Amino acid sequence: MIRLENVNRTYVRHGQTVTALQCPELRIEAGEYVAVVGPSGSGKTTLLSLLGGMLSPTSGRIWLDDTSIYEQSVTARSAIRRERMGFVFQTFNLIPYLTALQNVQVPLGLNGVTPDMQVERATAMLSRFGLSDRLNHKPSELSVGQQQRVALARTLVNDPQIILADEPTGNLDPASREVVLNAFDACHIEGRTIVMVTHDLAAATRADRRLTLQDGKITEANQKTAAA
Repeated sequence: MIRLENVNRTYVRHGQTVTALQCPELRIEAGEYVAVVGPSGSGKTTLLSLLGGMLSPTSGRIWLDDTSIYEQSVTARSAIRRERMGFVFQTFNLIPYLTALQNVQVPLGLNGVTPDMQVERATAMLSRFGLSDRLNHKPSELSVGQQQRVALARTLVNDPQIILADEPTGNLDPASREVVLNAFDACHIEGRTIVMVTHDLAAATRADRRLTLQDGKITEANQKTAAA
C-alpha cells in the first residue's frame, strides 16, 4: 500500500514559490491499477516522481507499507526502487550501444543475477513481447514500438510489485499501444500495483481508478465501476 500524508512539493520560479503538488491524503492499495490524468503542468509527473522515491516532498510523508520512503537513506531508497518498483517512460531510456537483450539484462545484473540466468530471463521476457528475433538489435535498429516493448521487458524482468508509468503509450502506433496496455492488464491480473500517468483517456479507462490532477491538486478520484 502507498499512502501520501500532507504532501506538498514546491519550487521557486523567478522569485515566486510555485506549488507543484498539494495532496493532504492519498491511498493506493496493493494491486490497484490507477490512471492519473490532467493537463500539462498539472503535477502528474511530479506525483509519479514522488511515489517512485526520486523527488523529495517539500513537506509531508510518503509511505510504502510501513516504511516512510523519504526518511530512509539515499542507499535505502535506491534499494526500494530496485527491489520493488519498475518504471516505464515515454522516452524509453534504453542504452543506445547495448542490444535489446543486453538492455533487459541490466536490472538483473544490478540485482546480482548470474550471467547465464540473466540471458535466460531476458530472452524469455523479450519473447513474451514478440521480440525473439530482435534480441541482438540495438535501439537504433528497432521501431519506436519495439523500443517501448524492450523498455517494458526491462521493467518487468525483475518482477516488480509496483509499476510506475509516465505516458507509456504517448508515441506509439495503435498496435504497439495495445501491446503495452495488454501487458499492464496482465500485470494487474497478476496482482501488481500500477500507477500510469497518461493523456490518453482511452488508456485511462483500462484502469480501475482514475485520479484527475488540476493545478497540483487531486480534484476527483472516480472508480471505474462508478463511471460505467
